[in-house]
Amino acid sequence: MLINKKKVILLLLIFCPWYLFSQKYYTIETLLSDIAKNHPVAKQADFRIKQSVANILASKGAFDPVFMQENNQKTLDGKSYFDYRNSELKMKTPYGLSVKTGIENSGGAFPNPEFTPGGLSYAGVELPILKGLFFDQQRATLRQSEIFKLQTEQEKRQMLNDLFLDASLAYWSWTGAYQSFTIFNQNLINAKQRLSLLRLAFNNGDRAVADTLEAFTQVQNIELMLNDALIELQTSQLEISKYLWSEQGQAYLMPNENIPDVIQFTQFMRSDDLNTLIESAKANHPELNQYTFKLQSLQVEKKLKAQSLLPELNLKMNLLAKDFYRFGYGASPYFNNNYKFGVDMKFPLLLREGRGNYQKTIFKIGETNSFVNNKSWEIENKIRQYSAQLTLFETQIKNAFTLVKNYQQLLKNEELRFNQGESSLFLINSREIKLLEGLIKLQQLRVKYLQTFYKQQWGAGLLN
Repeated sequence: MLINKKKVILLLLIFCPWYLFSQKYYTIETLLSDIAKNHPVAKQADFRIKQSVANILASKGAFDPVFMQENNQKTLDGKSYFDYRNSELKMKTPYGLSVKTGIENSGGAFPNPEFTPGGLSYAGVELPILKGLFFDQQRATLRQSEIFKLQTEQEKRQMLNDLFLDASLAYWSWTGAYQSFTIFNQNLINAKQRLSLLRLAFNNGDRAVADTLEAFTQVQNIELMLNDALIELQTSQLEISKYLWSEQGQAYLMPNENIPDVIQFTQFMRSDDLNTLIESAKANHPELNQYTFKLQSLQVEKKLKAQSLLPELNLKMNLLAKDFYRFGYGASPYFNNNYKFGVDMKFPLLLREGRGNYQKTIFKIGETNSFVNNKSWEIENKIRQYSAQLTLFETQIKNAFTLVKNYQQLLKNEELRFNQGESSLFLINSREIKLLEGLIKLQQLRVKYLQTFYKQQWGAGLLN
């Protein structure tokens, strides 16, 4: 719902200085866009996302091929006891299976009987049969790194949501201060004009000296109000300058030619209905999404901890060949006769460590779910609270707008009666002060209304 455009234009023509239209509007959208691009907090959030991407890269390193070289020699009294060399290339796949190949060479007078004298080539696999077959630490770390990146993106949204709220509150305070200053400035001009006319009438013998004194008192009164408004305007302008940063990372003050969006300031904002906002917040609020991804990470941890309840049973199989890589085909006798096979097994009898770690993860998940439920309810109540306040402020603004119109009419009538000799300048000044108070009250209500609207959007997680 919008205030009648003719009334808006009329108010701007009456209460805004003539040079307003030659200056540059600095809208709330421009401010938030500049913050998103240049503010240090936004850049910090970007760096955190880049760090999470680097974490994913590091986690993938667990599946990189690894080259290993082992050399062992022993010579005593000029006699070679043993000389062992092994060059191996090994890679762990994302499916639990490890593959390797290498060349082994063993010689000397007393070689280790575990090693075959001469040259030997081999290719083999290592496979966990129980613990680590479907999930292990490396795969868990990679998956959690991917989840952490998504969580970090939601952290950025939340950081911007909070930052945009603070900036929005400062922006509308600045706009309200600018409007108040403009109102007092225009009324000061009117009061000075009235004083000049009354002095001219006094010099011509048409008015008493008390009238000029009354008019001068009114000028002084409005000047005091204008000075207070100027202090408030300068303070709010410095407050909003906290959010202004250049592309080069340098903070700067709000340029004097920038003025707030006084058109949007007079309008009612459009928003989704209450139920739509609540459902949107439950589905997309960045703070809730962070805990959604935290729960996903805990589910990965739970899956990993469940593996610790299984026995370790690892199979190792190498195909061997004298000389170099003469393995032939599957029907070759090498497959039947030339191999190295091993089995490793380990099983804690009481499983207390595994059971304890698994239970801790279950409790963490329960704790996080409880926190999410509480936070969701808290967000829903905030949205309801701000929506109720918006409705009340909208009603108050309409009433205040009507009140201002009535004050304007009363002042106009009083001025007409004064010109006809039926009223006094005291009554005109009283009517004018009431009109000023009504106008300032209207501006304050608009500031509160717009700030509450942005609080509602913040509560729904939509300011990012």
